[in-house]
Amino acid sequence: MEKVLCWMLAVVLVSIMGCAGIDTQTKPANEAPAPTPQVSAQERQRMDLYIAVMKAAFNEENGGNGFIAVHLDTLEGLSDQAKDEVLKELTDLSPQVYSFEDVKEDTTKFEFYNAELHSQTLDGSVLWVEVEEYSETQALITGVSWFGVLGAVFPTYEAVYENGSWQLKLIRMAIS
Repeated sequence: MEKVLCWMLAVVLVSIMGCAGIDTQTKPANEAPAPTPQVSAQERQRMDLYIAVMKAAFNEENGGNGFIAVHLDTLEGLSDQAKDEVLKELTDLSPQVYSFEDVKEDTTKFEFYNAELHSQTLDGSVLWVEVEEYSETQALITGVSWFGVLGAVFPTYEAVYENGSWQLKLIRMAIS
């Protein structure tokens, strides 16, 4: 009788574990973690355009290279992972690259007017893009390098994708 009760208890426990979704299998210690999704070829192409345009705008004029803050919300068509990659690829302009949202209230990076409006950067630049037209082979896009209310450049480029890279042609420039 005891054997029957033990057997029934074992069956019930196994059933409960199965119904509760408890995983009784162990994974080998050398099993690699699940791979993170890769950036698609289309995203990579957009990333390359945005990076080229922001670097070109920064090279036109900037407020210093103590930090770079990027308006990530302007990077249309990119996943969060791709946006993070864009930040990493701008570290040749400054070792300190951030999302603007993460540093917008940082008084070590910005001077404020009336305690709430940005008046200028403190040894840094804010970068973003404004996409007017985009296809996989050409684009009309403005890059912005902002470093103060009286310090910003807005170069607009005709971009053509040739031989695996974007070729930029400056077509107009606005300066503040």
